[in-house]
Amino acid sequence: MNEQTLRMKLHFYQRMMMVAKTAGDLVAHEVYKKITRQISEEIKQKETTACSQQTA
Repeated sequence: MNEQTLRMKLHFYQRMMMVAKTAGDLVAHEVYKKITRQISEEIKQKETTACSQQTA
């Protein structure tokens, strides 16, 4: 998956996390928080890989 798609998914799940928190659904909030962390890590790894390839 490319970085732009990952960022779009991240934005979507961040919004869903806030909607769940506002609605008082703490279970859904925690699930969305876990998903956003995973997507953030994927983006970070892609950025690191891209930077490594540029300097090599």
